[in-house]
Amino acid sequence: MFMARHERSTGQPSARTTSERRALRHSTLRRRYDFHLGEAFRAALQGSHDKAAGHSGQALLISRELYADAGDPARHQPELAAALCAHARYGGGAWQAIAMLTESAGHYAALAEADPAVYEVPRIDVLTRIALASDTAGSTRDAIGLLREVVGMYLKAPAADPDERDLGLARARFHLGQCLLKTGADEDGLAEIEAGLELAADVRDRMGVPATGPASGWLVDAPRYLQLAAPDWAAAAVRSMTLHAEAGRWQQAATAARAAVGVSGGLAELGGDTLRDAHEKISARAGEILEQAQLAGLPPAM
Repeated sequence: MFMARHERSTGQPSARTTSERRALRHSTLRRRYDFHLGEAFRAALQGSHDKAAGHSGQALLISRELYADAGDPARHQPELAAALCAHARYGGGAWQAIAMLTESAGHYAALAEADPAVYEVPRIDVLTRIALASDTAGSTRDAIGLLREVVGMYLKAPAADPDERDLGLARARFHLGQCLLKTGADEDGLAEIEAGLELAADVRDRMGVPATGPASGWLVDAPRYLQLAAPDWAAAAVRSMTLHAEAGRWQQAATAARAAVGVSGGLAELGGDTLRDAHEKISARAGEILEQAQLAGLPPAM
């Protein structure tokens, strides 16, 4: 009653009312941010990159508004850092992506200094993205150098969730291997990819997910970081099975083929024609490789 009379008599809201309204506005913005960022990731996983760019762009605008309007900007620094990294993936060209990722890395560096167990892995993840953007821009040698540094950082990084850290390391090895292959270092490139695949499989085992076959729903219910790692994981497994098959190494090709089918199958269950079509093509090629492996005297797929 007093607050209402105060507003009527002075024409100004009380300090408490202003504070409550500001808190309500921030809560609404935060819900909108969570929605758009989640939709961006979901659209990207389903192959709808234009839709992902639209949602990640909205999330970035909201995060900047939260960061600028907050009495304590550091409170919303994690949202801004994550939105910058997401939109760098889905919106803009390579050099624009590098600029956004560099800004994101700066925010994560400040956060990691205060809480390394929570933010050191996301900080390193952004460096992996910078390396990929450099490769896309034509600087593959620079990307290789940065990815080698990133691998060393992951190996020493504290982590509140070791599985998230190890999947980040696996992804860095996938991309390092791909870059090495592009430069003609086939043996080293394949070795990095194999190391990443082995590590990703270990993480999946620790999480209690079946290691072979397209386990129904396994990726749908997985943590977001595992979902986001799955496209790189599937691509690495396909690359591995293809290279081993071309060289007649049927045992290694069969192992990679099973991984490719399992991970691409998990992605297909997330929805979208693109992912389902990719899984069908991968399964068909993997089936041929597994048949060749049996002809070579290896045991059938589990």
